[in-house]
Amino acid sequence: MAYPPKRGVPPPDKLKELAEQYLKELEKGPWPSHVTELRKTGYPLHVYGAGLVVGKSPWAPSAVRTRYLTGTMARIARPWLGLPGEEIHLRVFHTPGRFLKTDWFRKLLDAIREYAIGLLEVVGQTGNMIINITKKEYAEVVADKLRELGTDVGGSADAIRALAACVGPALCEFACYDTLKLWCDLHLDPRVHENIRAPNFHYKFKPKLSGCPFDCARANRGDLGLLGTWKGAPEVDQELLREKVKRGEVDPRELERGCVSGAISWDPVRQELRINEKRCVKCMECIRLAHPAIKPGREKRIAVLLGGNNKGYYGVKLGWFVGYLPPDVSAKRVVDMMEKIWEVWDKYGMPKQRIADVIIYLGIQRFVKEAELDKFLIEMPAFYEKMPDDVPYRILPPEERQVYAEYAKKVKQELGI
Repeated sequence: MAYPPKRGVPPPDKLKELAEQYLKELEKGPWPSHVTELRKTGYPLHVYGAGLVVGKSPWAPSAVRTRYLTGTMARIARPWLGLPGEEIHLRVFHTPGRFLKTDWFRKLLDAIREYAIGLLEVVGQTGNMIINITKKEYAEVVADKLRELGTDVGGSADAIRALAACVGPALCEFACYDTLKLWCDLHLDPRVHENIRAPNFHYKFKPKLSGCPFDCARANRGDLGLLGTWKGAPEVDQELLREKVKRGEVDPRELERGCVSGAISWDPVRQELRINEKRCVKCMECIRLAHPAIKPGREKRIAVLLGGNNKGYYGVKLGWFVGYLPPDVSAKRVVDMMEKIWEVWDKYGMPKQRIADVIIYLGIQRFVKEAELDKFLIEMPAFYEKMPDDVPYRILPPEERQVYAEYAKKVKQELGI
């Protein structure tokens, strides 16, 4: 059912006139205008303008009927606008690292010119490219064209969303593992590919691969996040660091102040930087300021984060750290681990519940044990073994309850309650 119209929505003819005035206003000025560029395409710009006039989204959800595809979405202009308009999206598998060969891209553009509105979104949040086609009937035709190019349509509905990965070692000196190779290998596994193309879960499942703790792919917000890191303290080249300090490129005191955990100390006599590996939390602020004099440690590994999401039954969550994988981990091992996670999710989850929602219901300890993650991970956190299985995560352990109780008592005393 469409949302009720906003009060004072003008009649269609007047609304269309006002919409055009709003759009022309956005084309003024010396800077490039997105409206001017959109006029070159078949995008329903009048609907966008109507939304500007009424101060509300002009789109209502619709649907595209296709066989065996999840990457199709549609929306129509809200009926109370009185204006016709439709938008049909296809989510297309991206290339690893979003590197596009020229001849491949030309073939993609040929398909877009023939069946779409001439608009391509290359850097969508979903990890896909977005193609807007002109007719619902073209969805399967375009999908077949894309398969001829070696890609496919998928990554929406209750399925695996397209895998997101940073550029890793292709462009980044901080990468602690090869995110692009693992991305490709995961896509080649039929268990991943088919679950991107067809809905098979309670809700969406987002795997994200980040090569280092800077987390450019936002692995901490993925249902399964694979975050490159290392063991111990960052590696420090003391001689190179002294040279950078002498040239004024690095302020050692700034490194001290910027360390969030207080792990860094500077010895002005010996001109040496020391990093306490037990206190280091791998925030990489010192590496950012002093690279390459300070670099990620040599003993690389992948931190596994479980249950991050931006939209779920219990709200926004960051991922729970559950252990490490070796940097050269095989895709088969990762997918085997995914399948065990899916089994627990399928057993206890309900429609529209993400992995995090089941973790909150069961408790992270029980979820980890039922998924048998100890068979896949190394160096798992010790507290998973120490805490009882029957304590759901939403119920705090006794130690934490005591801390909050004392804090509440202190606040009551200060307020005189």
